[in-house]
Amino acid sequence: MDKVLCSIGTRGRYDTTLPLALAAIINQTKRPDKVVIFDDNENPRDVRNELIYKNLFQMMDIKGIEWEWRFAAKKGTHHNHQAANTMGYKWVWRMDDDAIPEANVLHELFSWTLHDPNLGAVGGSILTPPLQFEESFPTATMANIDAEPNIQWKYIHKRKKVEHLHCSFLYRAGIVDYHLGLSKVAHREETLFSNALHQKGYDLYVVPNAVTWHLKNPSGGIRSETDQSMYAHDEQIFQNFQKFKNNTIVVLNCGMGDHLVFSEILPYIKNPIVFSCYPDIVPGESIAAAKAFFGDIDQWNIYLKMAQWKWTGSLNEAFRKMYL
Repeated sequence: MDKVLCSIGTRGRYDTTLPLALAAIINQTKRPDKVVIFDDNENPRDVRNELIYKNLFQMMDIKGIEWEWRFAAKKGTHHNHQAANTMGYKWVWRMDDDAIPEANVLHELFSWTLHDPNLGAVGGSILTPPLQFEESFPTATMANIDAEPNIQWKYIHKRKKVEHLHCSFLYRAGIVDYHLGLSKVAHREETLFSNALHQKGYDLYVVPNAVTWHLKNPSGGIRSETDQSMYAHDEQIFQNFQKFKNNTIVVLNCGMGDHLVFSEILPYIKNPIVFSCYPDIVPGESIAAAKAFFGDIDQWNIYLKMAQWKWTGSLNEAFRKMYL
């Protein structure tokens, strides 16, 4: 069965919007199979036996929704979403702790997975009250991302194919990774992730009749951070990915023998830009340059990926899965 994991991270919102978000998830007409809450608070408290949370979790138990409360590593929401991405579910519904989905949202989003075998992710309207819609017709392309409002910020009236998604959406898990080189505020994390699915050849859509209210709580979450250099750091990484958006990024931070194996598949990779340790075997820029461009480069570590996949095939086949 195509099981759905609902992933929600929380920081600074124990007593404000998190209970509202959990109640909305519980009351979906299509229930998620499991809800995992990542507690990213600097000074976490165990709320599981506090009355309101105890009642919410009892409701999940009664409705047959498995749940898990995880005390996270305080590295940022992208690390938490990446953990959910690799928990073995086919679909992950990513949520925010100040986002309140209407009761039909998961049902509507999931219904589209039944019609398109190539669907990578699907999202609905993400509305922040008070509503102030601009008279615009966003293209939802990466080329125009800095020149237009996000398409999900207004009511969506018909299905539209897009190149990136925002805030909350349902996605096919375990295909691409969240970029862990971003700072703790994880600026642009969902854009990078959803567009990576698009770059991988999967379809992304926004669809009607799936409204989530984004309360945009002024405290907590990324708004707990005031260091603007974090946003600048993340924006630079995003722009670097934009620079290589028409390339297949290859990072070979591995041994000489691994380079020799990889060289067999290099001719089949579409428009590669290569960063390698042994440029005499696989020509390319340095690993230091890769780190300067992208920060963390573990998402390209072939051995970490093989462990994640529980790989039993050859290294050549693993490289093919990763890059072709």
